[in-house]
Amino acid sequence: MESQTRVCPFCGEPPGAGVFCEACGRNLAAVERLPTRAEWQEGPGADASSGEPLGDRCAAAVEAFLAAMHAAGDPGATDVFPRGSGLRRARHPKAWVLRKVQRDPGDDDFRRYEPGLALTVDGTFHVMESEVRGWGQRDFPRFVDTAVAEPVPMPVEARLLGELDAVRREHGAG
Repeated sequence: MESQTRVCPFCGEPPGAGVFCEACGRNLAAVERLPTRAEWQEGPGADASSGEPLGDRCAAAVEAFLAAMHAAGDPGATDVFPRGSGLRRARHPKAWVLRKVQRDPGDDDFRRYEPGLALTVDGTFHVMESEVRGWGQRDFPRFVDTAVAEPVPMPVEARLLGELDAVRREHGAG
């Protein structure tokens, strides 16, 4: 792919013709200008002199995050996986929510949202999904956000660096 090709700011792939990225499905309506492939690979805050690829920086940031959080006793790690039945409850590690599920407050379609992202204490990434509950009830709508059990590859996104740093600062782990 050429370095001047415009790409999705979330996944780094050409987004296609619609409002939603064809590769990752993210809504691009709020994005003012799509970055070039070269801009996306550098990401914000890149050290131009080092020339280190974004993937390597993300992997190093995840390692540093996990080391700092483990040293501090894993503050803020919670149970984000759905509960199974009492007899066949799968064991899942605790995780940090790096990116919360995002909903448009003015949208009447309750099934439309931007998925979140969680990182387990074991170092695996999981997508956060949202379920609408309370249909026909007084407290409708009620949103329950849980992590998908299947892990996903580490997202190679510049915003991952900021999210890891923000969670670490929020929980006082240096």
